[in-house]
Order: sequence, then C-alpha cells, then structure tokens
Amino acid sequence: MPLGLDRNLWGVAFAQGRFVAVGDHIILVSQDGRHFETLPAPGILNAVAFAQGLFLAVGWGGLILTSQDGRSWHRQASGTWKGLFGIARSERLWVVVGEGGTVLTSSDGIRWHQAVLEGAPFLTGVAWNGSRFVAVGWGLALYTSEDGLAWEPLHPGTGQQLWSVAFGPQGFVAVGHEGPMGVVLFSPEGTAWTLEARVPAWLLGVGWGRGQYVAVGERGTILLSPNGKRWVKVETPVQKWLYAVAYGEDRFVAAGEALLLSREGKVWRAFPLPQEETLLGLTFGAGTFLAAGEKGSLYASRDGIRWEKVLSLGRPWLRGLVHGNGRFVASGHGKVLVAQRGWDWEEASAPHLPKHLPSVAHGDGRFALVGHPRPGEGVVAFSEDGLAWDEAHPLGNEPEGIAYGQGRFVVVGNCGTLLSWP
Repeated sequence: MPLGLDRNLWGVAFAQGRFVAVGDHIILVSQDGRHFETLPAPGILNAVAFAQGLFLAVGWGGLILTSQDGRSWHRQASGTWKGLFGIARSERLWVVVGEGGTVLTSSDGIRWHQAVLEGAPFLTGVAWNGSRFVAVGWGLALYTSEDGLAWEPLHPGTGQQLWSVAFGPQGFVAVGHEGPMGVVLFSPEGTAWTLEARVPAWLLGVGWGRGQYVAVGERGTILLSPNGKRWVKVETPVQKWLYAVAYGEDRFVAAGEALLLSREGKVWRAFPLPQEETLLGLTFGAGTFLAAGEKGSLYASRDGIRWEKVLSLGRPWLRGLVHGNGRFVASGHGKVLVAQRGWDWEEASAPHLPKHLPSVAHGDGRFALVGHPRPGEGVVAFSEDGLAWDEAHPLGNEPEGIAYGQGRFVVVGNCGTLLSWP
C-alpha cells in the first residue's frame, strides 16, 4: 500500500487481473491488491467501472476518462460540467448518471450524448440487470429505462433543498426551495411534516420572536406567520438576498446582502452592512447580536445597527451561530470557534469533523453541529462546551440547518432531508 496517502478514494474496479481505484486527483493500480502504482488524475473521480475491454472513470466537472489497461488514460468530452457519480454498461451502451438528473450515454465511451431527467434530483448510481437500467438518487429517487434513453420515474424523489429550521411555541418551521419556488414546512414535534406554503422566491433563513415566525430569502423576501401555517408576505425596502434572521432587544434583524431591522416584523428599515460584507448567519444571546460574514468575519452589536468587528479570519466563511450555556459557538468552512462574551474567541480542535459545517444549535445542555464531508453525505456531532467534540454520527444526505425544541434536535438539508435526534 502507498504510505502517507492523504487523499480520498471513492471507487474501485477489478478487471484484466488488476485493481483500479480512483479518488481525489489520483488513480491507483495494483495486480495483487497490496502494492499500488500511483497515477495523477485531472480532477476528482467518483466512480470507475470496466466493460468490453475498457475502463471508464467519471467525476466532478463532467470528467470522463477511459483506459484499456488502467494505466494510460484519455480524457473524453462529456458535454457537461455536472458532477458524475454512477456508471453502468449494457451489451451496447454505457450509461453515466450525476447531479441535476444528468444522464449521459455512449456506445464506445468516447462520443457522449446528454439527457436530463426533468425534476430529477442528484443521481448517485445506476445498474444494468440484463434487461433494463435502474438509476437511483437523493430523496429516494428511482428511475428505470430499457434502452438508457427513455426513462420512467418509479419514484421521482424530492428536489426540495431545505436551508434553515427554527423552533417556536407552535412547533418547528423549515424553509428552503424546490426548483424556483420557496417552500415552508411545519411540524408540531419535528417528526411529521406538512407543506404549508409555496412562494415565488427561495427561502433561506427562519427564526422566531415576538409571537411569530419570520422567514427570509431572495430578492428581499420576508414572510410572517403566527403559527407556522398561515403566512403573509410583507414589503421590504431591498431586492437583495437575505440569509438569516434573529430576534432580540425587542427587534428583528434580517441580514444577507443587506441589513434590515423591524420592531414588529411588518415594517422594515435598511441600514448599512458592517464593512459592506455579506452576512451569512445571525444569532442573539447575552444582550448581543452576533453576525457571521462571508469573509470569515464576526461582528457584534447591541442594537443591530452599530456593529463592531470582533474576529477576522479572512476566508473561509462562517455561517452557523448559536448562544447557549453562557457562550457563543460559530461554525463554517473548517472552523469551530467559541467565545464567552462574543469577542474572546478560541478555536476548537476538531480534526475529525468535515470542512463544511453550516449550522450549530444548543439544547439539553449540549451543542450539536452538522456538516457534510462530501456530496450526498452528512454528519452530526455533539459537545458540552463547544471545544471538545464527540465522534461524528452519519446522517445521510447533506444537512444544512439544525434547531432544538420539544426535547429533540431537528436537522434539515438537501433532497427534503428532515431528521430528528433522538
């Protein structure tokens, strides 16, 4: 085995008396499964297969490579920049599937033709049983085809992308989008969910305060609801994206590409963004609003209008914010940070956690953090103090938001992911 290999491997095939494994910018070849030859790859490869004298490897950015011996590889034009994840071969046709319902077909592995399954989510695998192809994907998507060209949805899956979840006295509210439409889902206890609203704008953040839920999204969209079921859109002075909302000090603060304030949620005023930085996350605790920026900055404010930069990382971004157990916890790309008062920040040592950590919550005396190590996979981890984190538990599809209420954590994410813990 190669020593010191620090790259992920995602697929392996055996043919012609040799193993071929593929991964992050790498191809490994071995005849005995113990001693490997290392070859460079021009991108991240997700799968490899062999049929009719040809190795075929696929990956991100529409990457397709072919080889007759597993050592000498040739890049083929796929006609797409979508990520590719599944490979199958019938007697006469290669079929490759990927994100966004992408389906590619080829008789020789060199000349490729593209089709898109409208409404299909991320397709992760495909197989041939001698009479038909079956493709699977996120959200329990299941498609079948006899020729690889015409596909029938046995179960179309869900294309819902859920970005945020909040808890109020009536229950949990999750927001996101499905295609061009924003969606709002409601659950009294975080287990059984109902779709309550569809609006012509993506919804990206939701919060609770002053006896109502507030959802925010693209083009300055803000919705109000007293119970999570009846929603009303209110006018705002901006047409910019809003990513988060928080309530404290008798006021709502909504933030994103703009900064808005409102006392009761119905009339909103715009204020300058701190240092003109787009804000991705908001929370309130200990009399302080805390905002996370796209450039890795953290800002604190007593009133939501005047902001002080309390941390500057440069890139990467921060997004997840929560206050609990007398401290703030922030998460983002490869970072977990903890502060007692909002400006004395300490970085947690959590090398076992993935780089993408979009959301954090607090409840039942502990913090909970969600992330995804790679497309299609998710994890949750717990900590009592925000500094020492337990081993991550697998979740499945990519989680994007987490909240606590009714004695449980609720996680939302890609392909309509709605999970509760415990």
